Amino acid sequence: MKRKAYKKAVPALMVILALVLAGMSGIFAPISMANAGELGPNRVQGKVLSIQTNAWRRGTIEVKSDHTGKIYTFYVGNRTDYYPRRYPGIGETIRVHYVNDRGYLKATRVEIL
Repeated sequence: MKRKAYKKAVPALMVILALVLAGMSGIFAPISMANAGELGPNRVQGKVLSIQTNAWRRGTIEVKSDHTGKIYTFYVGNRTDYYPRRYPGIGETIRVHYVNDRGYLKATRVEIL
């Protein structure tokens, strides 16, 4: 008698498992698609469109991505490392490592290629 109860529960468990797996793929799909085409999860390579800095080394750098063509605005400051140790010029190709701080893309490292 117990064997028949398990036979009825197996299809229901299979349906629940399929729904859970479908839901998980829907949750993680936007994360993988957000950086599709870029160098990595927090890296962009492209050409410098504009640089705006002040005397306190704070400002922004606009970069047009080589891979997707999207324009990014990165905030730079005292904690931004430049390699080599100089500011990039307009039109130069750079690689930016950044963190997303509440919607602001803050550059942690700028490599001039």
